[in-house]
Amino acid sequence: AQGEICFDHVTLQYPSATSPALNGVSLTIQPGQTVAFVGPSGSGKTTLANLLPRFLDPSSGQVSLDGVPLKDWSLASLRRQVAFVSQDVIMFNDSIAHNIALGETVDNARVWSALEAANLGDFVRGLPHQENTLVGHNATQLSGGQRQRLAIARAIYKDAPVLILDEATSALDNASEQLVKEALQTLMQNRTCIVIAHRLSTIEHADVIVVMQSGQIIEMGTHAQLMMQHGVYTALHASATYQQDA
Repeated sequence: AQGEICFDHVTLQYPSATSPALNGVSLTIQPGQTVAFVGPSGSGKTTLANLLPRFLDPSSGQVSLDGVPLKDWSLASLRRQVAFVSQDVIMFNDSIAHNIALGETVDNARVWSALEAANLGDFVRGLPHQENTLVGHNATQLSGGQRQRLAIARAIYKDAPVLILDEATSALDNASEQLVKEALQTLMQNRTCIVIAHRLSTIEHADVIVVMQSGQIIEMGTHAQLMMQHGVYTALHASATYQQDA
């Protein structure tokens, strides 16, 4: 199976910072597991995720994918292994189909199955030129929920074994949130998923929850295990701020 990720004593120090962004993090994520990272802003969750496509390299320690250190992968093939879904969907002034295929050759059947799986089929069928409709600069005519489902359709089209989901809480109404959730469940099947989590609803279903603070892993386990520890996770869970947005 593809998608095993291993962080081995990873430390990352930004040149200008007084303390490391990541401090000796070791963790193995099994293929197909969903691992949610939680913790206050600046705890290292996003930095950790950014190591996988090598947007950043560790100062010491190493990260490997499927047993191969990231530095031994070619950047192109490494980045083919990883798909991102985040709130900040960069849209190109091009057709819906091209926005989904993102530089790959457009295969229409694949575009449509990605649209259907992302709960966007009905919406695109109602557009003047369907999948060939141009979305204006940064797709201002798409709602937040539609943009997010477009990001999901991109990831489904890419079909990478590793998925990084940065779900900075978006202001979605309940109907679009339900559609986004269903689309995510489809996307997350049989993939290794790293969720930078802000909402408790996503976290509770994760195979492993990793609680971070000041660049270190301070607690780890399932939702039930962590709730029984009455530690940082339990406190986060009790704080209403976390439930809406963190």
